Amino acid sequence: MSQSNDLNRLDEFSLQQVFHPERVTALVHAVAPHLSTEGKTVVHIMPLAWRIGHLAMEPHALWEMFGENHDRQIIVIPDSTVAPHSTGVRSIVDQRISVLESADMDIMLMGHIGAGTLSVNQLTWYQRGPAGILDDYIKFLNTSTRQPRHLPVSETVSQAAQQFCERRGITETDRIVVLNVRDRNFLPGETIHFYRSADIATYEPAIRYLLDQGYWVLRTGVAGSVEAPFEHPHYLDIWKEPDYTDLLDPGLIKRAHFGITCSSGPEAVFRILGVPQVMVNGVLQCGMWMNPQDKLVFKTYLSNDDGKPARLRSMLEQGVARHASDEGVAKCGFAVEDNTADDILHAVIEMDRSLAGSHQTDEAAQRRFLEIGAEYQSFLDKGGHPTDNSTVSARQSQYGYALPWTQLADRYVKSHPEFLE
Repeated sequence: MSQSNDLNRLDEFSLQQVFHPERVTALVHAVAPHLSTEGKTVVHIMPLAWRIGHLAMEPHALWEMFGENHDRQIIVIPDSTVAPHSTGVRSIVDQRISVLESADMDIMLMGHIGAGTLSVNQLTWYQRGPAGILDDYIKFLNTSTRQPRHLPVSETVSQAAQQFCERRGITETDRIVVLNVRDRNFLPGETIHFYRSADIATYEPAIRYLLDQGYWVLRTGVAGSVEAPFEHPHYLDIWKEPDYTDLLDPGLIKRAHFGITCSSGPEAVFRILGVPQVMVNGVLQCGMWMNPQDKLVFKTYLSNDDGKPARLRSMLEQGVARHASDEGVAKCGFAVEDNTADDILHAVIEMDRSLAGSHQTDEAAQRRFLEIGAEYQSFLDKGGHPTDNSTVSARQSQYGYALPWTQLADRYVKSHPEFLE
């Protein structure tokens, strides 16, 4: 599934051929039997459905933006026998969205490009690409001045999670925290992903704190993830359990009191379900949004000039939030370090106490964080930062962390006092 990278190597003529009339006709023939007979239908091609974050975020955004004025929303995804995707998230999406699987790779190729929106009679072809749809959704939230709505889990997912818990003696009154840590065993040959990775060993103090508080800690992941350096009766690597299937993931997330996440696909499931999360080892990025109860804990950014901790305003001005790799951040003049075990522990304690109503938020710091974000959004609105000519993806025009309910963890402000200067 490397089409998005191949697109960057296409010449102008080849790029124009992506939307050759024969390919567009093939798309129309594929969706025609599924169009609403009484009202409007919106269609979106989603080539990255095999990535759990996109399977969660893109249909949710489509439902949010078009659900009130289109009777049917359709997404076209790759054939699941070729590009397997999360059955649990798919079960959630199927409740609101009509999903069509296609083995036509020409159709999938069109889906990578932010081509825009075409309306013909009762059909809206919304094709903004994977980055464009998220950019549009953040803009939608900005202009509608309302908070995100959330999707419910399906009965199938809910029952599977309940039975999984019951088999382990987890009762309905037991509190669960779901943990996700992306480590360097995730696509180890593609070092670009290391920017968003972390070391499970640094999470041990936070996990032990939660276990001491009576929580169960369930860690999501994939086969081959780095082993946790400890054992406990109430700690589970759920993907290693003999009865595990990926149908369980969203059900266990929905069951959780909160999540400990990072800048990796599973955090999107928390967002679309409205389950609180503390995102540790987060990276500064444009195209993501958070819910009101969530808390952000960024990795530590350092200035390459003097090695000192970086300021948020300076990083935004230099375009750090538009990059997704260590190399891109370095070109902006900065380096990044993972959170320490102490950073993670105190962020988790803050999250636990916040949900219990016993944490006093630093309102002044939150205002500064949002003011800096609003300044950057204004900069983008005025056409700031040049278009990235190395990609055919839509240029990001929105900074999701400027949405007015976004929270930076107070612990991060305390340990990085220069961040908001």
